[in-house]
Amino acid sequence: MKRQLKRPLSAGRLAIVATAVLGALPIGLIATSRAAGAADASVADAASAKAATAGTLSLGFEFSSVNFNPWEAPNGDNASLQLSGAVYDSLTQLVGTKVAPDLATSWSFTTPTTLVIHLRPGVTFSDGTPLNAAAVKANFDYAKTASPAGQLAPAFAGSTSTVVNATTLQLTLPAPNPDLPYDLATGGGFIVNPKALANPGQLTTTPNGSGPYTLSTSASVPGQQYTFVKKASYWNAKSYPYGTIVLKIFASPQAQDDALRSGQIQGASVTPTSALTDQSSTVRIRQGPKNGLIGIWLTDRAGTINKALGNVKVRQAFNYAINRPAIIKAAGGGYSAPGSLVVAPGEPGYTAKAASLYTYNPSKAKKLLAAAGYPHGFTLQLLSTPSGDTLVQATAGYLRAVGINVQISDHSTDFVTQALSGKWAALVFEWGTTPSVTSLSGLISPTGIGNPNHSTDPTIDALLTKTETTTGAPQSAAIDGLVSAINQQGWFLLAGYSELLYATSATVTCGISSGCPLSTFRPAR
Repeated sequence: MKRQLKRPLSAGRLAIVATAVLGALPIGLIATSRAAGAADASVADAASAKAATAGTLSLGFEFSSVNFNPWEAPNGDNASLQLSGAVYDSLTQLVGTKVAPDLATSWSFTTPTTLVIHLRPGVTFSDGTPLNAAAVKANFDYAKTASPAGQLAPAFAGSTSTVVNATTLQLTLPAPNPDLPYDLATGGGFIVNPKALANPGQLTTTPNGSGPYTLSTSASVPGQQYTFVKKASYWNAKSYPYGTIVLKIFASPQAQDDALRSGQIQGASVTPTSALTDQSSTVRIRQGPKNGLIGIWLTDRAGTINKALGNVKVRQAFNYAINRPAIIKAAGGGYSAPGSLVVAPGEPGYTAKAASLYTYNPSKAKKLLAAAGYPHGFTLQLLSTPSGDTLVQATAGYLRAVGINVQISDHSTDFVTQALSGKWAALVFEWGTTPSVTSLSGLISPTGIGNPNHSTDPTIDALLTKTETTTGAPQSAAIDGLVSAINQQGWFLLAGYSELLYATSATVTCGISSGCPLSTFRPAR
């Protein structure tokens, strides 16, 4: 997030996302409906849609924290791309790894801080309200006050939007943000009917958008299953071949895997363990880029919940205590690589010097703990989830060896709510690293979703500000300094970098390079 959060989901920024080691840890799940008070598609609409499309597509998720307001938390890239895309149109979209037109037919930065967006004419919300520049302005204005702010809402903080004409909007930013078109494609560009923004509380359960599907409340069970029916008339119907989309919530990876193998669902994010066992003549494993951070989030850097974590020597001890290659071998299933930095190899901020800081050195870890006043260690409560347990157990074993008594608390369907509550000193997580500036902002900013306990540090905050407000060589230097400072402060206990793994039945395909958004699902030929 951008003093605002990013991730992946994007495809790249998956924010507590769906990827290799952790499987599916979305910040939130989102989807939507025809209009306030008119969530169900009509029988005629449903019949027409089914007659012209490829039947039903069922997808699996492990978390039930669904909020149909795309501007509020908990909402993350991966969930947004697959679920909000059912009921909301986005200004831009990802085609492969490239940003492409959607509601916006074109856009350009006329200055480093001025983005002009040209909209597709003739698009309407489900109740007939025009989706024009005034509607987009209403959304951008609302994003600045949405609470609790979703993953990408803070990208609009301090901005001013101006309606030029019905299909043209000018957005003036307080600082350069060349990643903004990408942000718009990965959860920050879903447009809500302005009528619903007047009473945003209703959006929590009743979406109101212009997308290809509407939520069928009669066929949905909150927290268990959400069903979406294709509209009889939609401007881009060819991109959505399925007449019905069903999202099924599972309480465990095993239950989801069983549903995938038995054909109850046709797609789901999976763990490496699942990927190794699921791949067969009926299940395909699709591999995305290796740009997901995986590890333990040391969120209580002020020591408010667990006093020990407020000491930098303790956090550094954590990082010396673990054997990253061994953990990745145990938990990554060949789909991950070890590392400790908050950027992946080859990305801005990744330097050999910073990457070499933490080697496996349990003796040094014990000395740091003693120097911090914990010669006999301490107890740490850690939030986990079934899909992250392999990684957590492997990491906890090394921490216990140096005296840290890790007590693991597993949460399944309410994991997202717990993770964002600010009540945990540490939790398992995964986070996408692209685009770099947006990812770092969301992960580090005191207002970012990636920083649920609102940690601050003068040096890190100053470097983040430079990263967000400069370009070119000054920005590159700021990113290098920021990544190094985060590493030296031990804000995270990363194990490494993972790929996005998505499993589909042999009957469907999806665009893994862009995170398998809903528009990329097709019947297999």
